[in-house]
Amino acid sequence: MAADSMEKIVARLDAESKIHNLMGRYSYLLTATRYRDIVELFAKKAPDVRAEMSFGVYDGYEGIQRCYAKFHAEKVVGPGTMAVHALTTPVIEVAGDGKTAKGVWISPGHITGGPFTPDGSIKAHWAWLRYGNDFILEDGEWKIWHLHVFGMFMCPFEKSWAEVGDQHQNPVLPPEYAPDRPPTSKWHYDPKTETILEPVPPSPYESFDPATAY
Repeated sequence: MAADSMEKIVARLDAESKIHNLMGRYSYLLTATRYRDIVELFAKKAPDVRAEMSFGVYDGYEGIQRCYAKFHAEKVVGPGTMAVHALTTPVIEVAGDGKTAKGVWISPGHITGGPFTPDGSIKAHWAWLRYGNDFILEDGEWKIWHLHVFGMFMCPFEKSWAEVGDQHQNPVLPPEYAPDRPPTSKWHYDPKTETILEPVPPSPYESFDPATAY
């Protein structure tokens, strides 16, 4: 095997390991409500950096700050509030040129309290979702470039999702917390609809194509 081929294999495995850790840090920080620290996991120099939640898209680094350091840090906190979004079934592909990467995860989890409970009470909900993310190498460090949350279902823990379907109620947000635009994906579980393949797991690729962005 040629030396350059071995170097590429080692670099790709190193990138995959670092992306695993990057998303693991995201998940741990989210559970600990360390939202301002999450901002630091995102690319700062890429003008099209973004985070898409089930209730809208936050564009640019300013949008990332508004999403996590403002909305989450000020509203998804408090006694009894907890959000756990675990990470399973990763599929990660690092670009052949080594500059970007793509990854998807299924995320079983739960949410207790927060703005998603309309009456403000501390109630427990199942909250399952999927992530489709793009990553970029910025100044030698892997960063989240596009983070896309694909909702699956949210329902009270004592109810079956097959009975009630998705019960997620998006909060009505004032301008200082609001996303920049509506979400691009809308599928959520419903007992009367079919499940779809979303996001599509990445395939090997040489360089980033904006048409495939999550």
